[in-house]
Amino acid sequence: MTGERVALVTGASRGIGAGIAQQLLDRGLRVAGTYRTGGELVEKLAAVHPDRVLPVPFDLAAPEGAGAAIEQVTGQWGRLDTLVLNAAVWHGGKLAKIDLDDWWQVVEANLRSTAALVQAAIPWLTRGASPSPGVVLVGSAVGSVGFPGDTAYASAKAAAVGFARSLAKELAPKGVRVNVLAPGFVDTDMTSAIPDAARARIADATLLGRFGTVEEIARAAVFLAEDATFCTGAVLAADGGWTL
Repeated sequence: MTGERVALVTGASRGIGAGIAQQLLDRGLRVAGTYRTGGELVEKLAAVHPDRVLPVPFDLAAPEGAGAAIEQVTGQWGRLDTLVLNAAVWHGGKLAKIDLDDWWQVVEANLRSTAALVQAAIPWLTRGASPSPGVVLVGSAVGSVGFPGDTAYASAKAAAVGFARSLAKELAPKGVRVNVLAPGFVDTDMTSAIPDAARARIADATLLGRFGTVEEIARAAVFLAEDATFCTGAVLAADGGWTL
């Protein structure tokens, strides 16, 4: 068993997930990163750090693969200290017009994969290899205040808070912390499609007057994962004041 801390970050092939993986790597952790597409980006990082980065294929729409994903990490490094659940499925559309099968796909993919990965990780997180194991769920500010056209995504992210707080109570006796990071609007590939007029309205509604950066959100996630050793059941808003 390696003595170095091991983290698994889902959705590590781009955007916030890639930023979190890189910052955990910079902190000295060994990092496994899941991907559904864009795996070559994780593999490129693994080529630079062959002993410290592990690409792990995983599809949120196939939560039955969660056990195999965890086994790949623990089989490689013999431990798991930090689980960052960043990957998410999004499909927008106002409820009056959206197909309900698409609506449920968003909710189920996000929640079922979250529950499946955590369930598979619990035996490793609770075995005492780490002084402060942690689970971080990357939620969203829309889970707190809502957003038009986002009923499915907001529902999944709001449910993640209840899930995390209940799980925090279940795992506290084993010393495992469970927290939620709730980003606001961040400059990523996903938000690049937002029209300029809408971006201006969102920035104007944000106290800091701008979108966040991947690096800022990643730092907040790493804080919850590695530094916030007396925080559990917490929701950290990293939204520039948008929810205010």
